Amino acid sequence: MAVVAAGPGATDPLRPLVRALASHVEVRSADRSATPAAYLVAGAAALGTVPDDVPVAVAEDGRLVIGRGEGAVDVDLPAGVGVDSAAWPPVPPHVRRRWRARLGLADDLVVDVRAIDPDDVPTALTVAAAAVVPAAHLPLALALGCPAVTTASAAAAVGAVDGLHVVVGDRAAADALAGDDRRCALLSRQGRHLAVTALDPRRAAEALVRGWDLAPTGPVARLDQRLSELGTAPASPVRRRVAEAVAALPPVPVALGGP
Repeated sequence: MAVVAAGPGATDPLRPLVRALASHVEVRSADRSATPAAYLVAGAAALGTVPDDVPVAVAEDGRLVIGRGEGAVDVDLPAGVGVDSAAWPPVPPHVRRRWRARLGLADDLVVDVRAIDPDDVPTALTVAAAAVVPAAHLPLALALGCPAVTTASAAAAVGAVDGLHVVVGDRAAADALAGDDRRCALLSRQGRHLAVTALDPRRAAEALVRGWDLAPTGPVARLDQRLSELGTAPASPVRRRVAEAVAALPPVPVALGGP
């Protein structure tokens, strides 16, 4: 697959999608791919450079149009930096409370992500009652179902609504949120839903591969597709055990001359 851009910076919003696509197809810039099987165009102004007989998708204004004419499919592009929601399963507030009790942490623990080591951020967002979260880590917090307090600009960047997906405020707002079980439950549930439906680039990538008819076929591919539909994380033990089981199977004989 080749990427074509209408101008400098046009591909920046596509980076999460391109990373997700790389697990399905080989991705190159148009000047490094002589005969691409499909084109991803960043900006409709560059569509004229794409041959008419090659599958194409055009990304512009937060939308991805797959195909041409009446058969085109329109899907949302992931907002912000994106997040692999399957790789970060949600941890609801009542489970967080049990983990804090086991670890001897305060029941109303609030973490300020800006003040901790980046390597510790996922763990902190998994156990916190509430967290102060900057824009860079907000998709991860939403995917984990962590009740998040953030800035208005960070919320707007991912399409989060104040009071529904996040709380727009400061540390004092986070301290108040940590003691409000009802609001925490709402934010955890709705934040996770936003991460899955609007921030996960895998959905757009899979729709793109299907629309281009580039998806692998056969029993193993169908099994992998079903695991994805169930939300099984790419690096999960289930995936690993399935891969090991499939690798141990004898090759399927090819029937020649049959229907």
